[in-house]
Parts: sequence; C-alpha cells; structure tokens
Amino acid sequence: MRKTVFAAALLCSFGAATAQANLLTSFAAYTGQGLDLTAYANGSYNFTFGPAAIPGGITFTSHVINSNSGLGSVLGQGSYGLGNNGAFDSTAVYAGLDGPSGYMSFLFAAPVSSFGAFINYFPNNSAAQVIGAYDDHGVLLEEWDLTIAAPISTPGALNAFEFRGIELPTASISEFRMGGQYILAAATPDGSPVAVPTPEPMTLALMGVALAGLGAVRRRRA
Repeated sequence: MRKTVFAAALLCSFGAATAQANLLTSFAAYTGQGLDLTAYANGSYNFTFGPAAIPGGITFTSHVINSNSGLGSVLGQGSYGLGNNGAFDSTAVYAGLDGPSGYMSFLFAAPVSSFGAFINYFPNNSAAQVIGAYDDHGVLLEEWDLTIAAPISTPGALNAFEFRGIELPTASISEFRMGGQYILAAATPDGSPVAVPTPEPMTLALMGVALAGLGAVRRRRA
C-alpha cells in the first residue's frame, strides 16, 4: 500500500515535537473542543471532500487519495469494516477517510489548545496512522504516529473507538489532521450520536414561567 505524502512528511519530522505538548489517550480529563456529528446521524454516508460545517465552529475537509467512492470521505453514518480492528454497523456515526491514503482536516474558527476524538483505523504494518496539529499559517506544531506512540487494537470489536488527541500549552491549533489508511473519527466511544440534553421537568417549568412573564411585559408595553 502507498503511504501518503502527508504521513511521510510527518514521520520525517517526528521527534521535532513542540515543548510541553502531550499526546492524549484518555477522555476522562479532556476539557477541549468536542466533535459533534449529530447533524450527520441521518442514515447516510454523506460522501464529501468538504468544506462541511460541524457544530462548534469546525470545518471538515477531506484530502483523501484514491477515494473508494470517488466522492471524498465519509461524514455520516453506516457500516464499515476495519479488518482486524473489527467493524461498524449502521448505527455508527463518524468522519472516515474513505481510501488507503490521504488525510482528513478539521479547521477551527478560533485556535484551540487541544483537540481529540474517538479514533480507529485499518491496521496495516506498512501504513502510518498520524494525527497532527497545525497553526493558522499551516505550520506543523505537533504530530504523532499512533501506530508507534499509542496503537489502537480492537480485534473483532463492533463500534469500538479509542480516544486520541493533542494538547499544547497555548491556544495555537487552527487545524487538526488525521492521516493514514482508512482512519475514522467519532464523537463517542461507540460512534453513537452526541446526546442532546433534555431539560428536566423543573427546568421546563421555570422556562414556562419566564416566557409567561415576558409575554405579560410585552402586553403591558403594547
């Protein structure tokens, strides 16, 4: 399999890491930008090269090489096989590099200090699976080859993702890339849509009182 120019470039610079940068492997203490893919939980693959808007001020683009569909990467929902790392059924929602090489890009409206997602990929000993952080000039700030630094192994699993991300000491990440071979990113550990909180009954009652009061004020002013 061919490696991507992106992955090769990152590997050449591997080791020239930004001081105090961290590779994140746990979601437990993560407080950074989230990846909300609820809008794409519509039962469709939604192939796209982008740009595509993701809630939270994120723009998705795909730079996949030899896309299987010829239509870009997946930004949506559907079944997907990842060889020894298992598979995803029709309930999983994710951004997925639909090809053996290239990268996906998440661009932020305002720079962030950290970004991560639940990731999985097609395991291949000859392919690098790389995540990288870039500044607003496209300069590489930090990158990690996950197959070396924090491999993901989910043999035979269904809808299994593991959290990976990058944290820097300052809000300087304007772009986050994921590159390699059939790498996927989800918002939750099992690829399910992000749950939209339902207001508690008391909250709904208070909202009703507030709206009623607002209506009374408007009627007095009329």
